[in-house]
Amino acid sequence: MTCGACCFGKRDYVQVFADDAARLGLARTAELVAPAIGEIPASVGRESELKRFMKMTRGRCIALNTAKPDHFLCTVYQDRPVLCRALEPGSTACLEARARMKVFSSEESRDALDRFPTT
Repeated sequence: MTCGACCFGKRDYVQVFADDAARLGLARTAELVAPAIGEIPASVGRESELKRFMKMTRGRCIALNTAKPDHFLCTVYQDRPVLCRALEPGSTACLEARARMKVFSSEESRDALDRFPTT
């Protein structure tokens, strides 16, 4: 992908559910998912589960590889969280992310990396 705007955000941005963690596996969950910050209560047909999110670095998801100019690569694309799977390119949420990041060209996408301090 050349945009990656939806992969940028603040702490506690991409929620990781139990099924997401299972898809990622134990090693990648330990590497990529921040420690739980609470619990999601049980509801009809669903047990309670830990409330956790993907780790963020420099204001972006830790799974986003930004090494190649003008090209962003999700390193867990096949196993990405359900919230990432639900966001369709060109959808309202996609366009809102692009507007929030002011990302409208590949050059602006790359410049977005410089808007965040190293953490």
